[in-house]
Amino acid sequence: MWSILDGHYPEEISFLPVISPFRFLVTVMLSASTTDRQAAEAAEALFSSYPDAAAIAAADADSIEALIRRAGLAHAKSRNIKAMSAIVAENGIPETMEGLQRLPGVGEKTAACYYSGILGGNAVIADTHFVRVAKRLGFTDTDDRTASAREIRERFPEELWTRISMVLNLHGRECCRPKPDCARCPVGSICPSSADDGR
Repeated sequence: MWSILDGHYPEEISFLPVISPFRFLVTVMLSASTTDRQAAEAAEALFSSYPDAAAIAAADADSIEALIRRAGLAHAKSRNIKAMSAIVAENGIPETMEGLQRLPGVGEKTAACYYSGILGGNAVIADTHFVRVAKRLGFTDTDDRTASAREIRERFPEELWTRISMVLNLHGRECCRPKPDCARCPVGSICPSSADDGR
C-alpha cells in the first residue's frame, strides 16, 4: 500500500515557503491550529515589521500579537515567538531535534518540520492530516500525535520518515479528508478503512 501511495505523489512536496531558515521556523510555529495560508500571511506581516530574530526579540509582545492575529492563538504564539527569537538571536537555531524542542513554543511537530525541511534530516511530522491517514491505512493504531509518530518510527525505516510524512499529509489534504473520497483513492481497493467509508 505504501509503495502505491509513494508512486502516486510527486517527489518534491512542500506546504510552506522557505525564505530563510528562521522565517521557516516561525511560520511553522504560526501554522499550529490554522491553515498554511494563514500562517504564511501572518509571517509576512510579522517579518515586514521585524525582519530577523533580534528585531522580533526586541519587539513588544502585544505588537507581535497584533501582527500575527490572523493565524489564531495569537497571544500564546506571540510570547513563544518572542522568547524563541531571543534565544536564537544569541545562540542560533539548534541543529538537533532535542535542541529544537528546547526552544519556547517548539514541539515535536515543529521541530520535525524544521529538522527535515531545513536540515535535511529524517523525521516524522505528525500533523492532523498525517495522524488521520496513518490510522485509516492501518499504519498506526492511534489518534495521538506523539504515539502515531512513535509507531511510524518503529514500523518504517528512518530513510522513509520524512517522505511518508509528506505523502500522508498530502493524501489527507487531497483525498483522505475527514469525509474521505474513497472512490478516487489510489489505495481505496485495499485500504482497511474503505469498507466503512474511511471512518
